[in-house]
Amino acid sequence: MSIVVCDTGPIIHLKEAGLLKLLQKAGKVFIPKMVDIELDEFDPQWMKQRPEWILVDPLSSNEIKQAESLVLSGLLDFGEAEAIILAKKLNPKWFLTDDTEARVLANSLGMEAHGSLGVVLWSAAVGHLSCVESKKALDRLSKTSLWISKDILLQAHEALKAMFEKR
Repeated sequence: MSIVVCDTGPIIHLKEAGLLKLLQKAGKVFIPKMVDIELDEFDPQWMKQRPEWILVDPLSSNEIKQAESLVLSGLLDFGEAEAIILAKKLNPKWFLTDDTEARVLANSLGMEAHGSLGVVLWSAAVGHLSCVESKKALDRLSKTSLWISKDILLQAHEALKAMFEKR
């Protein structure tokens, strides 16, 4: 089973859109403790209702220091920084973030980084969502707290169209 490391954003956005279960299909999902804390601050029911398939993997004190260095750089917050350090440790198939700076850093470290939108497109590509379900998923995701430009949303719909025309 593939390993996925996720920061806070994709979990929030997919949950808001009612699409969190798509993340489970991507593989074994790990988050660092700080992401768990951020999710609990966002949703006080999180700790009681966290899906059992989202695994919290705490960092060592040395790894926390590495994350703190990333935060001090001014590019990332603690959740993103801990998620990057966890990803360096676990070497996942995917690093999931909706933050541009975290995605750029992850890519520079050789990680394959995607966001909430990528999870929806992947789910369509591998057959977890039909064409109609995929379009509805994009529309629901666009109505969450995730900011998606009109151009990116249009490109995502075009990608779906091309994907399903090939079938």
